[in-house]
Amino acid sequence: MKKPIAFLSLAALAAAFCLAGCDTFHSRAKEKSDVYNSLSPKTQERLERGKINPGDSEDMVYIALGDPDDKREIATADGTHHTWVYRTYWQQYEGQAWAGWHRVIVQTPGGYVVYHEPITQDVYRTHIDEVIRVTFANGKVTSVEQSKR
Repeated sequence: MKKPIAFLSLAALAAAFCLAGCDTFHSRAKEKSDVYNSLSPKTQERLERGKINPGDSEDMVYIALGDPDDKREIATADGTHHTWVYRTYWQQYEGQAWAGWHRVIVQTPGGYVVYHEPITQDVYRTHIDEVIRVTFANGKVTSVEQSKR
């Protein structure tokens, strides 16, 4: 009876360990605690909700949204701008596709019978949607483009 309890305890410990290393708002706020603690409570609450505004620093955007999926550098007549792109990834079920045959050998009283079973596999299509684009100039947010879904 102790083995299932020990197994559950071990599984819970492993799950807690995995979650502890996750990239969350609280882990990012702790990482950038000097910046986060210098902000007003209202601004801290806004960042926790994932809302960013023009004038925010790169550290504030990192605290609110995490690492971007892509960083771009744009050269303009006004100087160099940096853009952070955040994407969402999801899969859509498309059905099943034939993948081949599986040979099955069955022993019968008269010998062996060999037959083939079809093998199918689930098919998913991966979608990548750009959800937020943040542009910086001189380390401050100048524009935020966000898709409405």
